[in-house]
Amino acid sequence: MKLKSRLHGTVKFIFQPAEEGPPPGEEGGAKLMIVEGVLADPAPEAIFGLHVMPIAEAGFVGLRPGGLMAAGDRFTITIHGRMTHGSAPHDGIDAVYVGSQVVAALQALASREIDARKSLVVSVGTFNGGRRWNIIAGKAVLTGTVRTLDAETWAEIPERFERIVAGICEANRATYELEYERIAPVVDNDTGLAAFAVESLSRSLGADHVLEVPPIMAAEDFAYFQQKVPGVYFFLGVANAAEGWTDYVHTPTFRPDESAIVTGVTAAASLLADFTAADQN
Repeated sequence: MKLKSRLHGTVKFIFQPAEEGPPPGEEGGAKLMIVEGVLADPAPEAIFGLHVMPIAEAGFVGLRPGGLMAAGDRFTITIHGRMTHGSAPHDGIDAVYVGSQVVAALQALASREIDARKSLVVSVGTFNGGRRWNIIAGKAVLTGTVRTLDAETWAEIPERFERIVAGICEANRATYELEYERIAPVVDNDTGLAAFAVESLSRSLGADHVLEVPPIMAAEDFAYFQQKVPGVYFFLGVANAAEGWTDYVHTPTFRPDESAIVTGVTAAASLLADFTAADQN
């Protein structure tokens, strides 16, 4: 309320369900909100977002112009072989063996197919196959993620991905199903708006509490909002090294320093007040 007199326009708050992505087979998140008109009536001139992140101490914020967070995809590979007894592998098609070759070969995307000056991470997070210790598995399911900060690389990855999986399965007489899902493009901070944010945040928090941070390979579907509206996403520091609270988000040991709440509220309020005031000039 103290800043109400400084607001000279309309402020729209977005409360997003499925912020970490909808369940498989369902719609949700920023893409669905855009389709349903969240950026209409009125259409915003700019959009700001923040996320807690222990890469900085509580009391600090971090941002950068351009790419801040990577594009992120999700994949599921189901490999179908032929089950047989473990003593006679020649009578079957070992889905676990084929899957292990797929895991190894996918790493060649980053190391041998993509320009080393561009970023790419391919991570297989789960590998499930087989039912008994003495039986050759007839099926294996792999799930994982692909991350990149390069738009061209992001566009090319699905075709390259399928070519590798198809080639290995064909060579081993296996079949496969590939589900490749786009989660979010690169979080790309508008250059002019990022400069404005640095200036505004420096006034409200102090210049020494506003950090220019390197990009990270985590993904965030705020990027879809930025495709429609100039936007800036920034990190709210929540680490407390003295207490040992530095573990990453989405881990069971993540513990944020809640004193950062004051910093986050101050940052958001001052950005909105300064932007609406500047818009009137």
